[in-house]
Amino acid sequence: MSQDTTDFPLFKVEDSDGWQRVSCERLFDNPHISVDKVECLTPHRQEKAVPWLVVERKAAVAIAPMTEDGQFVLISQERIPVQQTLWEFPAGQIDVPLAEITPETVIDTALRELLEETGYALAPGGVLEPLGWFLPSQGFTDEHVYLFQAKPVCVVSRPTPDGSEHISDVRLVSSEELRRMIADNEITTALTLALYARMAAKGTN
Repeated sequence: MSQDTTDFPLFKVEDSDGWQRVSCERLFDNPHISVDKVECLTPHRQEKAVPWLVVERKAAVAIAPMTEDGQFVLISQERIPVQQTLWEFPAGQIDVPLAEITPETVIDTALRELLEETGYALAPGGVLEPLGWFLPSQGFTDEHVYLFQAKPVCVVSRPTPDGSEHISDVRLVSSEELRRMIADNEITTALTLALYARMAAKGTN
């Protein structure tokens, strides 16, 4: 088993290039999210700080697993906020504070989530390729998701999702079937659509 280099950039929210957070008041906090009232100077609004509510959430990973014969691995997962069971690529949160995240932490989380949610792992000689990150809802949250393609993968165990998850099925689909599911609105999750778009742009799907 092999994996790609861990030398890839990490997403950061920090003062630079005309951005400056001048105040921050914590309004709500629990183990999953926090809500801050912030005031920020922006590159084109330097005279007066702009007030905003920012939801902070753990960073996450999403993985597009591909088998030796070119099929993608999807999972069917129950999503309580929208009360639907959805086809998705495997994904999960990075359970360390944002300031402590390293490329190695991101890689370890991606490989663990792949195994836990699908029962698949990198096959001998397989590669976990970083594909950057995406911002699921940048208008209100700093959440960011690191994207990966894992290939080739093979079955090594049964899925073992954590107690808060329910994965009802693991399915192999061809590239053509994946495109059809997206076109027919059978796949609607942001992380899966973002991963597909990134792979399409790079010509790896």
